[in-house]
Amino acid sequence: MPLRLLQTRPHAWVAAALLALWLPQPATAQPYPNRPIKVVMAWSDGFPANSTRLFAKELSERLKQPVVVEIQQGAGGEVAARHVKNAAHDGYTLLATGTSVTTSWALRPGNVDPGVDLRPIAQLVATPYVIVSRAGAYADFDKFLESARNSRKKLNYASPGVGSGMHFLGEMIKTSAGIDMVHIPYASGARQLQALLAGDVDIAIISLVTALPQIKIGKLDALAVSTAARSPELPAVPTLTEKKLRGVPAISSWIALFGPAGLPADILDALSSQITAAAGNDDVRKLVASWGAEVPDTRRTSLEHVVQTEKALWSKVAKEKNIVDPN
Repeated sequence: MPLRLLQTRPHAWVAAALLALWLPQPATAQPYPNRPIKVVMAWSDGFPANSTRLFAKELSERLKQPVVVEIQQGAGGEVAARHVKNAAHDGYTLLATGTSVTTSWALRPGNVDPGVDLRPIAQLVATPYVIVSRAGAYADFDKFLESARNSRKKLNYASPGVGSGMHFLGEMIKTSAGIDMVHIPYASGARQLQALLAGDVDIAIISLVTALPQIKIGKLDALAVSTAARSPELPAVPTLTEKKLRGVPAISSWIALFGPAGLPADILDALSSQITAAAGNDDVRKLVASWGAEVPDTRRTSLEHVVQTEKALWSKVAKEKNIVDPN
């Protein structure tokens, strides 16, 4: 009996091996990405949309997969942010958003938290906020402040909406400079400019990209910019930091890429490295500079720092000035 068992065991091994070859084998993991990537944004046109499409094109070429931009408007960008927050953590649904993602959270803590619900990947572009007036209205920023303090009527300023970064900046300037101005919100930067040129408002706080064409043809005067360094497009225009406005930090309007929380480290690294490579493209940098913007530090840690800094800053201003979410 033992001899018979010993003789039949090799045949059992052969049968098991053949069966293993016949059965379907588990699929091996495919390298990322192996299908199209979707980038969700809330803008349909303008500088933010153009910037997003520029980097989507660069990523598509470098990752060898289509990177498709999808517009989801609503609630000041909250609809797009929630869509990505709830997306699968596989790197195929990303969010292009801007400063509004931090201001939105500060105005309503129940909104998407860009430091918790989303995973910062990289900043794409940044542009200063610029304080502008009609040509000849004020000689410079100091003259504007003097006028604001001494005018019989209260001056006003335009921003692209309640709770925007430019609204927050205006309120910080008021506090620091000891002036009072009436905030006039508009639906967009274009409407801000229309109101300013028509004389409906005294100044506008607006992105440099939006105002630059009117500055260049002499219809608007740039009084100051919000960034730490002067803009290469406006080298004679001082920064607010130079004006020593206490409590007014150097800030900018930025566009960045985020993924849902839980995005795996290898996918995060793949996206970050390709954005950094795209940011080093001279043609990309020149095009962005021609808009009045720049390609900032694309390191993931830099965007993480910006998000945490702005969350704290906007929350403080919103509480002090009683600014509430208009949506």
